[in-house]
Amino acid sequence: MRFLDHQASPAEIRRHGEALGTIFDIWALRTGDRWRHEAVIRGLCQTAYLGDHTAICRILGRYKMYVDTRDVGVASHLMLDGYWEMWNTETIIRLVKPGMTVLDVGAHCGYFSVLLADLVGPTGKLLSFEPNPPMAELLRRSVAVNGFDGRTTVHEIALGQERGTATLEVPKNEPKNAHVVQGKGGPGTVEVPLRRADEIPGALDADFIKIDAEGAEQAIWTGLNDILARNRPLTILLEFAAVRYADPAGFLNQILSHGFNLAEVDLVGGVQGRSPADVLNASPHDDQMLLLTRG
Repeated sequence: MRFLDHQASPAEIRRHGEALGTIFDIWALRTGDRWRHEAVIRGLCQTAYLGDHTAICRILGRYKMYVDTRDVGVASHLMLDGYWEMWNTETIIRLVKPGMTVLDVGAHCGYFSVLLADLVGPTGKLLSFEPNPPMAELLRRSVAVNGFDGRTTVHEIALGQERGTATLEVPKNEPKNAHVVQGKGGPGTVEVPLRRADEIPGALDADFIKIDAEGAEQAIWTGLNDILARNRPLTILLEFAAVRYADPAGFLNQILSHGFNLAEVDLVGGVQGRSPADVLNASPHDDQMLLLTRG
């Protein structure tokens, strides 16, 4: 076994770590046996408690991530398994390329943001949006500890169809389900800045957008107007649940009017072609991760 000295390049260190099996090769997730990959990542997962309800864990067998230990919805999986929503993880790894400009809308503590920042590389750009202040702070720390802060901008704001403020309700121990509500806030709510995506510096050049916003998707889509109007090649991963929209068919038509091909990232089967009827005939309470591509 050859040991690396202090003059080894980052690429040499990465190859060496992968050869020893101590750093997971995320490119393996493009193909192969998901269950085997999950087992390897789970075996590489480590977690250290730092105090004050904060831990740092290893995700995807290679990145460091700060989490809130009270978060039962996502952090429990990251601390024990080291991955989250593997079907979406695999799809993102296949689609995002070096040099891209990417928007992560609804970034939570940063699981997908850290992965996206690595995928776009030093020539790319990641704009990461998380309105919940405690989660945004964990996101910033995770981006920095992995060395991705030079290519990543964290925006502690909600996105929608207008500029102003929004009331964010954060369920106790389930920050991934934080959502914008109408009217005055009560216990468990926080006032946050609200902006349109297309007014954010750099966002007009988006190549890939991930949107997971617990019901705010249609307002966010309206705020993408100037990005969509450029008619550039664009891929959007958007969570769609019909029960959240007053007119789900109208919203889907609004989406497809911009020239997108429609597919869904299925839990078991991966990317599957879908018709509008397929999407609208699914249970209205199901979260469907739509894959929209054009160009």
